[in-house]
Amino acid sequence: MSHILVVDDDIQLCELLHEVLSEEGYDVHCVYCGESALTYMQEHAVDLVLLDVMLPNLNGMQVARRICQRFATPILMLTALGDETSLLDGLEAGADQYVAKPFRVPELLGRIRAIWRRVGLERQRQSLNCYQTELSQQISRLPLTGTEAELLDFLIKHHGMVVAKAELQKEVLKKELSPFDRNLDMHISNIRRKMVQSGLSKQHIKTIRGKGYSFMETAGAG
Repeated sequence: MSHILVVDDDIQLCELLHEVLSEEGYDVHCVYCGESALTYMQEHAVDLVLLDVMLPNLNGMQVARRICQRFATPILMLTALGDETSLLDGLEAGADQYVAKPFRVPELLGRIRAIWRRVGLERQRQSLNCYQTELSQQISRLPLTGTEAELLDFLIKHHGMVVAKAELQKEVLKKELSPFDRNLDMHISNIRRKMVQSGLSKQHIKTIRGKGYSFMETAGAG
């Protein structure tokens, strides 16, 4: 369940937002000043902050900057200031979305969903980058011969593409492919065996029957 922190000194609006967001399945907590928001976030994991601009003591812009300095939490700013300058100030302070008061509930929910989509995509990219880095490190530690390393490097540089056996034979083994030459296949077999011995899947190198080989960053069946 996603945890949303509402920061607004309008108690009635907080109660309304708590009711609406809770009905949408969110875990909602409300505070009424910027200092309380920062204190709460130090003690609790928050997935999204709905932040009013016009707050006592610390205003919303100041709070947004401090949130961005300490946390990686997305911010949706709520404000009665709907002019372009205020919009730009809010985005500059670190807001991901900006909703002018009075707002319609469907618009607010739509902007929250847009933030979830962006956050989800960023997490997917981060996860993929971490996976690619780990995979590269594992591959770099494989006990490959010089020829095997060149073959694997050539396939990796063309990852996701089918590389013909004739191209591999010519570019890496430096000779033309002949019908009864199994040298290339033996090298690929040895690479796969060493990958399995090192904890990797042999399916990172896929055989495309009648065509050649393809390196896949995500190993699948087949």
